[in-house]
Amino acid sequence: MAPSRKAPLGVAPGEEALIAVLLADSFNQRFRPITLERPKVLLPLAGVPLLDYTLEWLASNGVAEVYVFCCAHAEQVKEHLKAAGWLQERSSITVKVIVSTTCKSAGEALREIDVKDMIKSDFVLVSGDVVSNMDLGSALRMHRARREKNKNALMTMVMKAGTTPAQRRRLGDQSLIVAMDPQTKRLLRYEEVEAGRPLPNQATVDAHFWSETDSVEVRADLADTYIYICAPEVLLLFSDNFDYQNVRKDFVSGVLSEEELGQQLYVHELHRDYAASVLNFRSYDAISSDVLQRWTFPFVPDTNLLPLGGAWGPSSYRLWRNFIYKEQHLKLGREARIGHSSCIGMGTTIEDGAQVAGSIIGRNCLIGKDAIVLGSYLLEGVRIHAGAQVSHSLLCDGVVVKEDATVCSGSVLSFKVVVGQEQVIEQHTSLSLCRQLQQSTSLSDDELEYAAAGTASPPSEAALGSSAEASRPRLPGALEDAAAAPSDGEDGAHYDASLVGPDGAGYRWQPHEAEPAASSAVAAYFSIAPPPPGLPPPPDDFSDDDSTVTAAEEAQDAVVDPEASFKREVSETFLRCVRDGFEKKFLETELNSLKIAEHKDFADCARYILTTLLALCLPAPPRAKAEYRSLFPESAPETATPAGKTELLRRLQRLLNTWTDLLKQFLRSEDDQVDLLLTLEEFCGEEGVFEGTGEQCGLFSAVFAKVLQLLYDAEVVSEDAFLKWADEKAHAEAEDRVFLDKAAEFLKWLREAETEEENSDEEDEEE
Repeated sequence: MAPSRKAPLGVAPGEEALIAVLLADSFNQRFRPITLERPKVLLPLAGVPLLDYTLEWLASNGVAEVYVFCCAHAEQVKEHLKAAGWLQERSSITVKVIVSTTCKSAGEALREIDVKDMIKSDFVLVSGDVVSNMDLGSALRMHRARREKNKNALMTMVMKAGTTPAQRRRLGDQSLIVAMDPQTKRLLRYEEVEAGRPLPNQATVDAHFWSETDSVEVRADLADTYIYICAPEVLLLFSDNFDYQNVRKDFVSGVLSEEELGQQLYVHELHRDYAASVLNFRSYDAISSDVLQRWTFPFVPDTNLLPLGGAWGPSSYRLWRNFIYKEQHLKLGREARIGHSSCIGMGTTIEDGAQVAGSIIGRNCLIGKDAIVLGSYLLEGVRIHAGAQVSHSLLCDGVVVKEDATVCSGSVLSFKVVVGQEQVIEQHTSLSLCRQLQQSTSLSDDELEYAAAGTASPPSEAALGSSAEASRPRLPGALEDAAAAPSDGEDGAHYDASLVGPDGAGYRWQPHEAEPAASSAVAAYFSIAPPPPGLPPPPDDFSDDDSTVTAAEEAQDAVVDPEASFKREVSETFLRCVRDGFEKKFLETELNSLKIAEHKDFADCARYILTTLLALCLPAPPRAKAEYRSLFPESAPETATPAGKTELLRRLQRLLNTWTDLLKQFLRSEDDQVDLLLTLEEFCGEEGVFEGTGEQCGLFSAVFAKVLQLLYDAEVVSEDAFLKWADEKAHAEAEDRVFLDKAAEFLKWLREAETEEENSDEEDEEE
């Protein structure tokens, strides 16, 4: 299916045609050893190369012309652009490729573009690893309006507002201290805080700013999206300042430190739209999860908007329950288990007894009998043989994990690596068929590619051995060859049998001291927390750090108890939005999307919104994820005492004050309200999906009638719905009338109030 560009999101008719400069090289080594053989922008995210996300977003915003600047692996980028149809003549967008293998930084790339004298007007500067559904129109119009009044307004930096420290840690990005004029959004100060360090308690603002503005706003909740709207003078500044190598660290800091020149930078805040850049393995994992959870809509797998190119043809994903995406032509064993938040590509086979959860599986992969893949990323043509286990790792094209082998968490296996039978790859291990060189610390990925063969120019296939073929896009027919172990290079070196086994293939790739720890370590990057050190436990006891919720359990729940799985999805969606500070309307949209994906009713969402609110009055349940535990109180009230009951009800009252409107949005009828009361019974009685969860639901049994009163006072449940629920329960068995009996006084009060109201109405009519 060809991408649709009939209605650009951001540019209104009659506006000046927009140009973009896309940097297809990240100019860092955070994805080594993968980037020795393939550029990062061609690394698939949810089955689609990163570059296509960025290009499709630019096209959807009405960008007329894109200059794609390539350095390392330029030929691969050009081949992909051609295969995906970007280089064809299109009515809405023109893509042109600029190649320069000598550039080692973004600054050098922009100087090269300035020398070519191609940019004459404002342009969008973006890296090729940005995933966004942002509407550029507002930011662009504000930038152009400022430029008309002030030619020194050089750049508008797009920043995501409302980011929390937890969100920044999730993306592995640095925190920012930003000072700006709250009225004009002019940037006054920009300071990066090293990843992992706490934000300072105070910030210093130069006194001279107060002569230019009445107030200064200091922010620590902004995250750079790596999307910049630039005046053409930006290129000239890079040419005039050869020490500008990095946009954020050098250019932005340089402009702000030279206030006397009058040049100004501005900030455009994003509140609703999504924008993030794949900076490292942590953000790769986080953004992949966001795509599957549909934060990036319409750029999600099942819209099939993004071009894949190559011999496989267009994508054919469909969305199933529990955020599971499947392409056509899969072979799934009847006893295979697919857990939530998983994406399975075309031509993949998952045999009986295999378990997959929280993972993205590329095309033409094999997951053998009783194999387990948890929280991992398998690219194209990966073979996981019978009994093998892969946990929270990234496996590139053609990787083979043989029978009963184990790949522990935080591992990166580059192209065509083979793990031998019963071999164990320890945590945080990176493997590649390219041998690591001592001098590689200071070399770019392009230079490393050539140095791996010991040559000063691009090596021949014979010099690189099998890794040369692995670096090229492969046709489907060639994927079968991935199952065979690659041969040693011509230099006579042998793979480390103690590491990959006698029937394996690969060299260990050690992180260098020159690389930041946050870039070289992989284990901490995966949002599904890795298992403890050593071998993963047996399939029925996979642990998930201190949260104790396991991907294997989730996979089992998704198959055995869909209702429990949906309850968890609603609860975690609610908790995630609360933790990240999203507005209620966005939470409503997210829950609506979940309802549609799961083929549920509005009442189904309301039932588990209420039970989540009740659970938030109590300590975190044993299976709560670590990232949500801070939302729960540390201790439970003692409901055996009047004071404890009062405290429990006070906690619930505070939550209802905030979330009553949301509950009402999902309660569309009297029958929905009755269903809500039936679920409340199950919660307080620890029955149904609440049985055996370890939650202290039963504490609400002591205040059941008071909970009904709170729901009545908040107008969540109507008088008629309460009476209808009571009438339905009146003839039930004694054990099913436990909570009806607890509510007897409340129901008596309701009926008496109803009788008094009817009598009053009759008297009014008589008068």
